[in-house]
Amino acid sequence: MNDPVDARPQADEPPSPIDLTVETEVAPEQVWAALTEPRLIAEWFTDATSVGRIGDAYRLDFGDASVVEGVITELEPGRRFSYTWRWADAELHEETHVAWSVQQRDGGGTSIRLVHDGWAEAGLDGSVRDDHEGYWTGYLEDLVAVLAGLS
Repeated sequence: MNDPVDARPQADEPPSPIDLTVETEVAPEQVWAALTEPRLIAEWFTDATSVGRIGDAYRLDFGDASVVEGVITELEPGRRFSYTWRWADAELHEETHVAWSVQQRDGGGTSIRLVHDGWAEAGLDGSVRDDHEGYWTGYLEDLVAVLAGLS
């Protein structure tokens, strides 16, 4: 009798990137504002600093001393925004990377893609990655709900 192939990652395999995409009927400009304007970010995610230029600090404050500190690594206004991600109380090497991209869909609406990677480089295991994927999934659902209220 043959054993079924186990599709789960093996313990020695590095955690894969979180790669999530959602779609909305609103225009890319509205999506971009929801991803980069602190007032709107607070409606679906948390308190955030203003998006500056590449190399500027970027901070997310979830309250109760849960703070993410990062640096903007890429900024293509209206299309792409990325930053490093490190919990303020974490070791310096425990830094991952978050990238957002916004793309207009054929026929209207917008596709929003989130990629959070760098788990192995940060020395973080699959359980930390999986926890973050669960949180991101919920935040993206909240983002889509907020955007639906804008249309």
